[in-house]
Amino acid sequence: MAWALVGLARQNHELARVHTTLSLQAPAHSGLVDLAWLSHALRQNGRLRGGFMHRLNMALPAAHLQEGIIHFPAQLPKEDWPYEVQLEVSQALQLAPDEVSFDFAPEPLTQGPVQRVHWIGCAQAHMLEFKNCTRAAGWRLAAVESEAQAAWRGVRALQGGVSSLLTQAPQDWQFRLKSQSNAIPASALMDSDAAMEEAVGQVMSTPTGARLVASGLALKAWQ
Repeated sequence: MAWALVGLARQNHELARVHTTLSLQAPAHSGLVDLAWLSHALRQNGRLRGGFMHRLNMALPAAHLQEGIIHFPAQLPKEDWPYEVQLEVSQALQLAPDEVSFDFAPEPLTQGPVQRVHWIGCAQAHMLEFKNCTRAAGWRLAAVESEAQAAWRGVRALQGGVSSLLTQAPQDWQFRLKSQSNAIPASALMDSDAAMEEAVGQVMSTPTGARLVASGLALKAWQ
């Protein structure tokens, strides 16, 4: 098991560049719940970067998550959504409601009498392991999401799009930052969703894929 650690720095008001890209390799004897090595690696890298309480966004592979869609009546108050989603996640994971961690977001452009809401969840004990790991390293776990979500954020913002993903070294990547108007630059529309999906599929089983995911996580901090 290895973890990719990527940090971005603002290059100008439109672009961020990669300034840190590392592969943190687990010892052969470690497992998913034995994260002492990861805590040590984060602590060491945090010291090298200076300061304290670095913020960390993390992605988990699909095997460690459950995702789904829940349909709410349009008249259901939004304050009732968390309870309903929690029940859905607990049923999917076959755990008690207070034993799950979850997040959700309404799908855009939903029309009609129902609201489609996408949810994602995992065991709360699983999340506690990662929180303890980062806290022991002096870091703060700010957000957790799926690898697929982070990878898509990264490839959509990557300067040069699919071409850069397939031909450029990850340490040379640059990413477009959202403008204050949230307008999507014309250059971001060069590649079709199908082309991006194919390219992401090609790299996800390689070290480049891990760095794309980590870059997408770093971009989350700029949103």
